[in-house]
Amino acid sequence: MQLRPFHVLLTTSLLVACSVGENSAGDNFTFGDGGDAGANTSDPTAGAVDTSGGDGLTSGGSMGVTSNDDNDDNDDNADGVQCIDGDGDDYGDGCAAGPDCDDTNPEVNPGAAETCNGADDNCDDEIDNGCECPDDGVSGACNAPSDLGIVEAGGSTLGVVGTVPQEGSVDWYTVSFPFTGRPGGGTPTIGFAINTGDAFVFDVVAAECDAAGAPCGEGGDAMGSAVGLTDWTFADTDPGCCAPPADSMVAWPDQIWLRVYRTSMGASCDTYQLEVTR
Repeated sequence: MQLRPFHVLLTTSLLVACSVGENSAGDNFTFGDGGDAGANTSDPTAGAVDTSGGDGLTSGGSMGVTSNDDNDDNDDNADGVQCIDGDGDDYGDGCAAGPDCDDTNPEVNPGAAETCNGADDNCDDEIDNGCECPDDGVSGACNAPSDLGIVEAGGSTLGVVGTVPQEGSVDWYTVSFPFTGRPGGGTPTIGFAINTGDAFVFDVVAAECDAAGAPCGEGGDAMGSAVGLTDWTFADTDPGCCAPPADSMVAWPDQIWLRVYRTSMGASCDTYQLEVTR
């Protein structure tokens, strides 16, 4: 048997030891897409670990790409204060975007647009302010009121569902109760079928653009004028209004005019609807 020189055996042993020896840092390495460790032995950087992220080597150990910690729902802001954002809209206690008035609804926050939905969408403590209310078609001109028509004895009518978007604005209507004799001829009555938030009232006046409320109203001010009402009734048999001989002094409401307005402040898309019966 031919004996190999001692130095050959020693060299071979050393090479084998290096190729299979334990590397504690390398046990957790894996290659990402396009990973290349020492593919080109002529490259002086061959075998170097790619720590730029992306397509190179990734590491579960202490070397190579820095691993990401588990992400929490609530991160710290730039000042190191924990952001409590319950609905994921970037607003909440301690958040860089600012606080949230409703942290259960991502559609409600200081950066949201105000919509006509009866709620405060943008956290400014105002409901529907600045929103675009749909055009209800009701006239705001006292000399060109919206006509509710003629209501005969036993009849009734409903107005449109209206809004008064701006504080201080007025919607104008007219309605006719044709005269059929007194007393009798039905009981002309006006009220609200819809009055959102009880925000609306109306005045009954005896002529177009009249500044004073008509008499013989249910409610009204201390002088008996029909203003600031939610209900109005004309009745010849009412002892407090139109009983003889005072009934001869009060004209039958053959045609009257109504002005509807809000008692709430600011802009609003709250709705109302008038109901007239006889």
